[in-house]
Amino acid sequence: MFLRATLAAMASAGAFYGYVEYEKIRVGKLKEEMKDQGTGKPLVGGPFSLVDHNGRPVTDLDFRGKYLLMYFGYTFCPDVCPEELEKMAKIVDDLDAIKKDSIVPIFISCDPKRDSVESIKEYLKEFHPKFLGLTGTHMQIKRVAKAYRLYYSSPPRAVDDDDADYLVDHSIFFYLIDPNGEYIAHFGRTDTPEMVTDKIKEILKLN
Repeated sequence: MFLRATLAAMASAGAFYGYVEYEKIRVGKLKEEMKDQGTGKPLVGGPFSLVDHNGRPVTDLDFRGKYLLMYFGYTFCPDVCPEELEKMAKIVDDLDAIKKDSIVPIFISCDPKRDSVESIKEYLKEFHPKFLGLTGTHMQIKRVAKAYRLYYSSPPRAVDDDDADYLVDHSIFFYLIDPNGEYIAHFGRTDTPEMVTDKIKEILKLN
């Protein structure tokens, strides 16, 4: 009697264990399917309407057919932006050495109050003749920053006050955009010019 009860219990336990394992596999597959449905290109980028450093209105449609390398910053930035723009200049030169005009380098101001069209134009001359600066109203910059998942934060006086002495905190990324205006990749501050160039060469098949 005891033996039969023991065997029955063991069989029941085995069946339960088998069911648990089956459920683990089933749930795991379901999660993978859901993950696959949600994968693809991240929701980064989108349409924008701004003004370039020559005072001309531009939209994202003006850059169709071209690869873009975009950076958000501001001309009053004390150190990070100059360092990143110098890095960007080297990337552009290295890519141009392989294929001329393979990419359009764009600087978008995240400090529209102080960064006028004229000041951006003069500022970018210090880094590279091919840099194109873009700016706009506070709301236009806010929209494009949101589209590119860019964090930036400035004090209230950056919008409403006459005070011009403040810093803007912002994310530090280069965004690579394809000829259809779609996001491809981004590069952070720890990525060296050589690393970024190599990755772009791979994507653009410039090797």
